[in-house]
Amino acid sequence: MSERHRKPYTVVNFCCDRVALTLRGWFLNEAGYRVLNSSNGFEAIRLSASEEVHAAVLDLDHNRTEVTLIAQEIKRLRPQIVTVVVTERTVPMDGVCELADALVPREHGPETLVKSLQRILAGGV
Repeated sequence: MSERHRKPYTVVNFCCDRVALTLRGWFLNEAGYRVLNSSNGFEAIRLSASEEVHAAVLDLDHNRTEVTLIAQEIKRLRPQIVTVVVTERTVPMDGVCELADALVPREHGPETLVKSLQRILAGGV
């Protein structure tokens, strides 16, 4: 199947900050991903379970415990989903980072997020 006719990867994009959610969603869409935005943890889990989702981008912007629980539930329901955590901290944190396939520091920008997703989804963790 040619690149042009291949279905795009589907990504659940979770963040409680509406502006960050919208901007990251736009950027992911421009990079060729089908994006399902969610500002609600329950919705992010539901989308991950009910859609043909390849990856979840979880923003650790406000509540590490909530994001850890969301990541745990997504991995429990669909262990094959790639999980990328966007964070302000570059050092691993207990819980959520142990579930992440990649950590992307927010200050590195959306280009780094896209490159990480491309690398992991292509099989090169």
